[in-house]
Amino acid sequence: MDTSTTLMLHHAARVQARAEYATWSMILAAHTLGTDEVDAQDAPPIGKELGRREVTLEIAQALHVTENRVWAIVNDARTVRDRAPRVWIAFHDGSLDAARVSQIAATIDRLTATASVEALDASVVSYATTHTVGELRSWLNRMRARLEPAEVQAEADQAVETRRVDINHNGDGTSWLSALLPTPVAIAAGERLRRAAKALPKYNPDTGDRDRRTRDQKQADLVGHWLTSCTGTETQIHAEIAIAIDAADLVGLTDGPGITRDGEHPVPPEWVRELAASDTTLFRRLVLDPVGNVLDTTALGYQPPGALRAALHWRDGTCRVAGCRAPASETDLDHELAYDRGGGTTAANLRCLCRKHHNMKSHGRLPEKYIAPPIEHRERWHLPSPLVIEVDLCAG
Repeated sequence: MDTSTTLMLHHAARVQARAEYATWSMILAAHTLGTDEVDAQDAPPIGKELGRREVTLEIAQALHVTENRVWAIVNDARTVRDRAPRVWIAFHDGSLDAARVSQIAATIDRLTATASVEALDASVVSYATTHTVGELRSWLNRMRARLEPAEVQAEADQAVETRRVDINHNGDGTSWLSALLPTPVAIAAGERLRRAAKALPKYNPDTGDRDRRTRDQKQADLVGHWLTSCTGTETQIHAEIAIAIDAADLVGLTDGPGITRDGEHPVPPEWVRELAASDTTLFRRLVLDPVGNVLDTTALGYQPPGALRAALHWRDGTCRVAGCRAPASETDLDHELAYDRGGGTTAANLRCLCRKHHNMKSHGRLPEKYIAPPIEHRERWHLPSPLVIEVDLCAG
């Protein structure tokens, strides 16, 4: 794609974002004007409440959207305008679109301290303008966990109390089995399922027939076997979870969260400390440079050894193509400079690429500018957050 086309797309995105800002502003102004008129009336409280609902209905009918959508826009617009002025300005000039602003507003609504909102407002625009909505959502979760760890811990404790298993029968010979679990347990279960399915033999040892099941089918069969077998699982594989946490947080001097390797999920520090105290937990220390990069390691052959492969999976978390969220454990390790052209099997020359993007790169269809640099394991937030050391926790 040439530069002129890219610039045109950027311009179109900004025009659309400014149009969304104009719509939000108009809805907020119309809602404020209408509700102010209702509140000025001499009517009982129930009459005023019904009058406010009528205002919302009229706006929804004019725009052909639902009343709930109008309520959501009014709440998000008022929240950001009044509490996050930098975000509101970025929305006004088209740097941020409505989807990102809604994600930010939702996080602000969950913050309890004014200082936390101010810290978020000071940091979020630079990140939100250069990342996808999904990446922003994960960043906001990490930011909130760092800003208000006690509140996040209490919320997690309360949520865990609602854990349960649901079974819903479809009537066609299949049923849905779903379980609401603590996030760390669900991550461990998913990782174990992935590894167990991958470890199954490709051919039936008794018949020699090829196993033609998809990965999803294998995982479903494994769950059914594990839950119905009295003799345990056929494939004994331990799950490995990588969690980054400040050493000060780990020993309890501070209360920052742990972060799963993919960067998606903050983990309450109490859970990490409990895991660290377990006899079955294996610590792997990864050495970082002063800005949070994993220091280089070199192998002599084409294939990286297991330790280097694990470190690179931990470092990248996901496919390195900007916006791709394929987990690193399911990616290929690509030599930036091809091995047969002198490229070394080193951390500096290897990066995680999912199979699709690896194939695109191999055939010259993946411009280098779309491959993001390695993650710096140090969030650049406007609040004290010194990172002392990173720890990789492997729970079996």
